[in-house]
Amino acid sequence: MLNLYNSYTKSLEEVELSQDEIKIYLCGPTVQSSPHIGHGRSSVVFDFLIRYLKYLNHKVLFVRNITDIDDKIISKSSEQGIEFQELANKVMTEFGDVYSSLNCLTPDKEPKATEYIDEIKEYITQILNKDMAYISESGVYFETSNFTDYLKLSGRKLDEVISGTRVELQDDKNAPEDFALWKFAKEGEPYWDSDWGKGRPGWHIECSAMINALLGEEIDFHCGGNDLIFPHHENELAQSKAAKPNKNFVKYWLHNGMINLSGKKMSKSEGNVKILKDYIDEYSGDVMRFYFLRAQYRSPQEFTEDLLIESRTTFKKISEFVEESKSAPIDKNLLNIFEACMGDDLNTPKLIGEIFIQINHSVTLEEEELQNLRSTVRFIFDILGFTFTKVENEKLPKDKLIKFFEEYKIIFETIEQAMGEFISIREKYRLEREYKIADEMRNKLLEIGIKIEDGKKDGWSWNNN
Repeated sequence: MLNLYNSYTKSLEEVELSQDEIKIYLCGPTVQSSPHIGHGRSSVVFDFLIRYLKYLNHKVLFVRNITDIDDKIISKSSEQGIEFQELANKVMTEFGDVYSSLNCLTPDKEPKATEYIDEIKEYITQILNKDMAYISESGVYFETSNFTDYLKLSGRKLDEVISGTRVELQDDKNAPEDFALWKFAKEGEPYWDSDWGKGRPGWHIECSAMINALLGEEIDFHCGGNDLIFPHHENELAQSKAAKPNKNFVKYWLHNGMINLSGKKMSKSEGNVKILKDYIDEYSGDVMRFYFLRAQYRSPQEFTEDLLIESRTTFKKISEFVEESKSAPIDKNLLNIFEACMGDDLNTPKLIGEIFIQINHSVTLEEEELQNLRSTVRFIFDILGFTFTKVENEKLPKDKLIKFFEEYKIIFETIEQAMGEFISIREKYRLEREYKIADEMRNKLLEIGIKIEDGKKDGWSWNNN
């Protein structure tokens, strides 16, 4: 039994799974800038879902899109003096690298919006033919007043939408809440020809068109972060039902919670985005997966480096417990616990707690029972996509350390002694407001593979990264 929270019905539902093929669409990135922690969470938590469905012996057809044309991509590429395709391709490569590092399954299809322009135009034509959209001076717009179930997914009220910050402001729209299906190109902007004029697709229409082209008129799961519920998924649902009024479109809408930094939602507009690759490089893909596993996917998840350090320590305990063990589903009790937790709206934090109860009690087990438990724990973590790849720390040559610290008149004896003196010298510069010198010291240290962290409430710390 699998129970999941459906954002459309606002309730936990027992999922009816197709015996043929389960169709899953995950809203992928708009490739305007490097992937951040929030992108990592969304990709990993739904990777857990897909892997679990496959464990239950279901065939899954998984599509994750790439938005490679939109206003922000055009704006950022223009600022950098490059074509929009060059920026999009560069960022796409970065996303591919982090997906791989996090050991996320490769989608069966990963369509780019620019590859489906014909399908998008055809979809817009269907909506226009049903009198659910209109053409104005700036583009083709969906007429929300003609769709009676508009805002049912998000549960918002119309006045909240109109006063919100994510509504496109155009004087030539029939209503503020109407949204663009096709945007006419301004001078110097990229465009494609259409029956209505030169332009490009709106953000929302691309997903509806690609789902229809690759998965069909109805799918099982539509997934993404809960920041996409409005306006993206709300508008996507409206236009899809307008084009195909007799089809259900999506059976279950699933959304993950946001990442919080000190209780504040991480967002580009707030300028508090954390680049994902930096943390994968420092902590490993397995540790980052484990960090995401520790929170129930629908809940907000706090992010601090202390939590990553704690995740690394905790995951190391599991790694050591299953070390040298073969992956095998032997312990039926633990497998039942696994299925019960995953069936309870992917309750991964509960699963971790239950596994550690079993590990803590393992001291009383006979050798055969202990090995069975180890093998089963490893099997479960294999199912959840962990690789248990050992990352060997590169050892710094002593002569390199001696030479480095000599620059600061520090006689190297041990790394702890030398770092203590180095930090004292740097702190003196900071107290004297010589921040440029202090920053240069930190950066030079980082070049040889040692990182120091400012602002920790428990004092200075350093580690070999």
